[in-house]
Amino acid sequence: MMTLGDFVKHLVAHLSDEGISIPYEDESPWHNLFYELKNLSTDKGKPEFLNKIRFDWDGPYPKCKKLSEFLHALHWNASVSAQNPRFDTISLPREIAELWGKQLEDLESDEKDFFQHTIELAKRQFQVCHP
Repeated sequence: MMTLGDFVKHLVAHLSDEGISIPYEDESPWHNLFYELKNLSTDKGKPEFLNKIRFDWDGPYPKCKKLSEFLHALHWNASVSAQNPRFDTISLPREIAELWGKQLEDLESDEKDFFQHTIELAKRQFQVCHP
């Protein structure tokens, strides 16, 4: 069963491989993405955790505390780096991207389809803030 952490790691690895700018300081694209994923009408390939995560909306965008905590934990434990001039984007060492990317091979067909859809949504969300 895929967890929120697994899903984020796979997404970061895939987007990093494609050279997509991955936001760190401005978390709104992440929260908007996961809010959109949670509210998708399909359950085909959708990881179970998406039905369980909770969002607060007491600011300009929906916010998931667990997602914020995980993004910061990735940086704190040195899995990812955000040491660009303003800590605005994530960079991932090549070795870690390869390790996390290999784990995607074990997904079922429906899960792979859902993940591919997620990648397209992420590209759209992330480009809004980091064109």
